[in-house]
Amino acid sequence: MNSIKKLFLTSIITCVSGVLFSQNFTAEFIKSVTFNTQENINPIIQLGKTLKIGFDDLEADQKSYKYIIQHCNYNWEISNLQSTEYINGFQSFEILDMENSFGTYQNYTHHKFEIPNRNTRIKISGNFLLTILNDDDEICIQRRFVLYESQISIIGKVVRDRSLKNIDKKQVVNFSIIHPNVNINNPSKDLKVVILQNNDWNLTKLDIKPQYYKKNEIVYNYNAETSYFGSNEFLNFDTKNFNATNVNIVKSVIEDHYYQTYLYPNQPRNYLPYTYYPDINGGFVIRTLNGTESTVESEYTNVRFHLKATKNLEKNESIYIYGAFNNYAFTEQNRLKLNKKTNYLETEMLFKQGFYNYIHVIKDKDKELDTITVDGSYQETENNYTILVYYQPFGERIQKIVGYSIINSKN
Repeated sequence: MNSIKKLFLTSIITCVSGVLFSQNFTAEFIKSVTFNTQENINPIIQLGKTLKIGFDDLEADQKSYKYIIQHCNYNWEISNLQSTEYINGFQSFEILDMENSFGTYQNYTHHKFEIPNRNTRIKISGNFLLTILNDDDEICIQRRFVLYESQISIIGKVVRDRSLKNIDKKQVVNFSIIHPNVNINNPSKDLKVVILQNNDWNLTKLDIKPQYYKKNEIVYNYNAETSYFGSNEFLNFDTKNFNATNVNIVKSVIEDHYYQTYLYPNQPRNYLPYTYYPDINGGFVIRTLNGTESTVESEYTNVRFHLKATKNLEKNESIYIYGAFNNYAFTEQNRLKLNKKTNYLETEMLFKQGFYNYIHVIKDKDKELDTITVDGSYQETENNYTILVYYQPFGERIQKIVGYSIINSKN
């Protein structure tokens, strides 16, 4: 079986294994997968615009990598389209741009590329799976990205949940699709809508049917169907300068020829009143004041997390440090483990210098993601809600994304 066939089979298995917790692989020696999106959130960009991708290889041996792009349907299963139907040029090509780190304790090679480029140009909107392989055709990175067109408009607002049980905990997304220039004959079948909280594919609302229709307007004014726990504002730390103190960092020191960053211990926030402070909704920004070029002069530091092990948390083995820094994945590295000597749940992970958001979540196998037990949920929390509208008229082979909008809970 050749390498391309192996890749396609692997990707298909990944896609059908589940919508919410798949297509998110990163090899252990790969760190800091970045995009030219705001705070490196999951990329949703307009068709024809440039998507830039970068990543670090901590083995620093100048490996050769290549990318492959596959089209997916609404449910993130590999579609049956031929590559020539959605790409002009090559579906797969070698990544040629690389640069070694300079003056850092942790050596790494920074690789980068962009789409479209002279070899690959995507010609339709939709869902796409990006896979990066090494010379042995082993998958090292998989990420989703979305390309959209602006054929319709989306207007909406975020309101409080109407049920008394959740009125102080949940936020509801109400919106309408305005389509004066697109003839939608059967909205309930031809349209599909996705809502994401903070561009996190683990937190989606799918298969939302239109509630009612007006002239050139399709209305979605539900309550439970489009309701989210507001969760809490993200916590943060900033390692851009090892020579200065930071409000959330106890100290950054060099131990065993490596930077170690100790964060102040966290307490569960689920019993505390809501307090507003600005965050970047789970994102991160690579930056350093200890060099001039952040991509190759930023240090890596081992960041140590501590969460107070209260009675209802100390036996829980499924609490994770959660954020865009690893694309909202659940791994042994970001899982908190009980230290019986200190009575804290602890873990440590490598981070490139920068500003990072994170919260604590619980993810038990085969259960829904729990974002509220540790850090609480408040209807006042500032969140972004992304709405994507997929359109495939009867008889058409290609499903397009014809609308995109972000609605902020504070605005």
